[in-house]
Amino acid sequence: MNARFHDPQRAQRELLSGSQLLGGLPPAVLDSLIGASRLVELAANESLYAAGAPIREAYILFSGTVKRVAQMPGGALRVVELLQTEQLLSPGELFGASHYLSSCTSIKLSLLVAIDLRRLREAMQSSHELSHRIITALARHQCATEFDATVYHYGLTGTQRLLDYLLELAGDRSSLAGETTVTLKASKKVIAARIGMTPESLSRNLRELSDQGVIVVDGRYIHIQNAAVLDTTGGQQRQRLNFQRKRKGDGADPAKPPTAGALVNMCGRLRVLSQRLALAWGSLVSGIGPARARINMRQYEKEFIRNLDRLERFALEPALKTHLSALKAVWPEYLDALCREDAEHAEHIFNLSEKILELADGLTAEASHSSGLPQAHYVNTAGRNRMLSQRIGKFFLFRDWGQLHIAVASLSPPCCEEFESNLKVLARVGRGHPEIEAQLEVVTQQWQRFVRSLCPDLSYSGKVKHSRLVLAEGERLLRSVDTTVKLFERLSQ
Repeated sequence: MNARFHDPQRAQRELLSGSQLLGGLPPAVLDSLIGASRLVELAANESLYAAGAPIREAYILFSGTVKRVAQMPGGALRVVELLQTEQLLSPGELFGASHYLSSCTSIKLSLLVAIDLRRLREAMQSSHELSHRIITALARHQCATEFDATVYHYGLTGTQRLLDYLLELAGDRSSLAGETTVTLKASKKVIAARIGMTPESLSRNLRELSDQGVIVVDGRYIHIQNAAVLDTTGGQQRQRLNFQRKRKGDGADPAKPPTAGALVNMCGRLRVLSQRLALAWGSLVSGIGPARARINMRQYEKEFIRNLDRLERFALEPALKTHLSALKAVWPEYLDALCREDAEHAEHIFNLSEKILELADGLTAEASHSSGLPQAHYVNTAGRNRMLSQRIGKFFLFRDWGQLHIAVASLSPPCCEEFESNLKVLARVGRGHPEIEAQLEVVTQQWQRFVRSLCPDLSYSGKVKHSRLVLAEGERLLRSVDTTVKLFERLSQ
């Protein structure tokens, strides 16, 4: 018992016995490998091994991020692999070469265990289970290598390569609905080099995936919307979206409006942005992450203007143009008011946000009505819930300013009732579409969490702490509802 407390290899024992590769092996095999192991801690930007060095140890990464780099014939360096999850490093080189063909460097603080390679090979000869696991690791590495070669030779789009990379990071965690969050632990420059593009192209491809509703970017966190990754427009067969290259001459006419569902979604996005802007302003004035709130305000403002400009370039019907002109006439006043970072302007901000919302809602309703398609109506219904998720959050944040508690008390109940009524309508229409049914179940669960967060709780007695909880739950609800909008938009195609 006392010997275990003074075990000099306690750290390796805990890591290796719980690892995917070695955990659960017979004690004799595992103890042999632990006895031949050492702990390796790397600071950021520290070299683990260099190309040309003899291979004497096998490394298993447990935490942190490392990159493998190979020198190309012309002298340029190429990021061969970016590793940030538990795995065996360089399995191909480990069992197929005597010297490293690549170099390995940490990107951030990393923890690894090194195992003497001779002892590992001896253990493989005595343990069929360990041999099987090593072969599986090699096979996965081979599959990844072949996939990269296919991408290179057949010229998949940058958007497709980025999506595949994000899904690779997600691993087996993704499901039919909901979201899977991955963290970009390396810089954009390193990630871009890994998947064969420039940092600027990486940013553009992230924007395209965001516009497609496939991901939500929140700094280094990427929320993959599982249901939106699926391409169900061609039938009931479940398969991933495929972003193919456009042939010359296939570009869309910039003046031609998009599909009915896409147009309704675009108009409806102005509704939710009007509320997002008010929420960000309220967070800023309340001192709830003011730096982040100011960044969000600029982002929402740019997105609002971008959508206005896109709509204005389309050859819209006269009724839609009239609604768009009315919205554009009020927008500068709202934008000017948002620059006044003082709570005494809260009522003015609130009223203008409601006015902008009313005009954007009229524009969206007209887009839905003019299409004459019931599918476009359901895109509008899903979009209403997207907006309501933020409007109700706005009510919570503004309720104690001036006389707004009176307006909030009268407006909140009908909004909650509409959200739940819309859910029932969408659930009825979505029957027979597994991804929509699963996503609506996620929305229902998140809606319940959001509603519970609105109620005072002793554990969130402080206003700022309580507001952070409400805003966080509202963000999760928004992401799940936004995916629902995208799914119904695809039904309208």
